[in-house]
Amino acid sequence: MTRLLLAGLAALITTVTACSPMEKDMDTPPESEYQQAEVYAPAEAAVADLVDVLPDFPGFANRSWGEIPCSHNGVDDPNYTSVEIRYQFSAEDSATPLVNEEYVNVLREHWTSLGYQIARDDATEGDGGTYRDIKAITEEGVSIWYSAAYLATFMVSFGGCVPVSDKGEIEYIPPAGGITPGSDGDRVGNYFPEGIPTSHEAVAPFDSPEHFDDQL
Repeated sequence: MTRLLLAGLAALITTVTACSPMEKDMDTPPESEYQQAEVYAPAEAAVADLVDVLPDFPGFANRSWGEIPCSHNGVDDPNYTSVEIRYQFSAEDSATPLVNEEYVNVLREHWTSLGYQIARDDATEGDGGTYRDIKAITEEGVSIWYSAAYLATFMVSFGGCVPVSDKGEIEYIPPAGGITPGSDGDRVGNYFPEGIPTSHEAVAPFDSPEHFDDQL
């Protein structure tokens, strides 16, 4: 199911050119049959699929949606954006060997078995211990980065720029990993100035992406 969802995003993936960590540089605005509002549901489905393979999953502490500016000839283009969603573990869970080390190994094996490109796989020693990073790129060009640092975080992005949608066009997607919709951990309120529609139920930690079908 996830492969079908991600395949539907293939048309919006563009070649990533050299850029700073804070922006994506475009030679020309990319052509896309998708709008910003259409990429959140498949992104959330991809996270739900990741949760399914993690043993003894403790639940996420929070999730957020963000955007990376897209620039043309060094100038930000307000008509385009690159979407990124983040899911973060608590500091307590992030410090456990399960989240800090075992999940990296599980993801490496899982992504390799799916034929994903491992674009980053390293570990560094910091003041708080060993920080691990692993990043995979799917056949469709979707980037999935797991940073097991002080606050272990999943970051899912789509590598290219899509036309910006009006905030009113962006539909609420209930969070995965056991986060309660509208709670302090559901950090998407800036997209819903009239309030998060809390009538949605949280997606259980092991629910499959099929639960997002009515959002696509």
